[in-house]
Amino acid sequence: MEKMIVVVFDNEAKALDGLQIIRELDSEGEISVYQAQVVAKDPGGAVRLVNNDDLLSLPMVAGGAAVGALVGLLGGPIGALVGATAGAVLGSIGDVEQSGVTDEFVADVSAALTSGKVAVVADITEEQVTPLDTRMERIGGVVFRRMRTFVETTEADLDAAAHKAEMDQLKAERAQAKADRLAKIDARIDHLRSKLQYAMERKRASAYARQRERDDRIEALQEKAKRSDGEIRRRQEARIAALRRDYAERTTAG
Repeated sequence: MEKMIVVVFDNEAKALDGLQIIRELDSEGEISVYQAQVVAKDPGGAVRLVNNDDLLSLPMVAGGAAVGALVGLLGGPIGALVGATAGAVLGSIGDVEQSGVTDEFVADVSAALTSGKVAVVADITEEQVTPLDTRMERIGGVVFRRMRTFVETTEADLDAAAHKAEMDQLKAERAQAKADRLAKIDARIDHLRSKLQYAMERKRASAYARQRERDDRIEALQEKAKRSDGEIRRRQEARIAALRRDYAERTTAG
């Protein structure tokens, strides 16, 4: 199952130990890691990225944005991420839809990630929770996880439906309108038509990004399977099959 996990620790040293555990679980085939990031909550309430060389050894999937979106949400209403070194704003407003989690999950993590605490945020595939939970518990990590879900009705869908409904209403009213109102009604219809087109383009772009993400994940798992044997290889191949099946079902449903 594709999941977002956040493991909260009391300090940076423990969080880096937690990152090492994630690396070990990935190499053992217990989980597959697609992205990971370490973040800290500063006294002022800002969430900053913790840059560490250990992150470079994790097999990050190109093009994925789920972790970045979730970190942005943890940064607060504006999702501003303060850089660990330069202090510059690095991020933008996070997106629940892109991260695949819910407002409740973000609220639960935000409540635990208090000033001075550090967390590992990761996008993974995991079949059993015990391997991760037991190892994190030993070093004082508090694990939050949520299966990634992809909403069937996006904001772009809602915008498109609203624009189309208003256009239909205006077209109906136009047939009964007086001559001096026609130009204003036509201008409003043209404006809504442009907004409808933009909403549809957003939807297509989102679908394309989702497909690319899935393809990148499958490619990453295939590479891991090639380097593995026995049970670890079997797990990777099973995850590949699950990703393909899930994508096929969503495509058919769409």
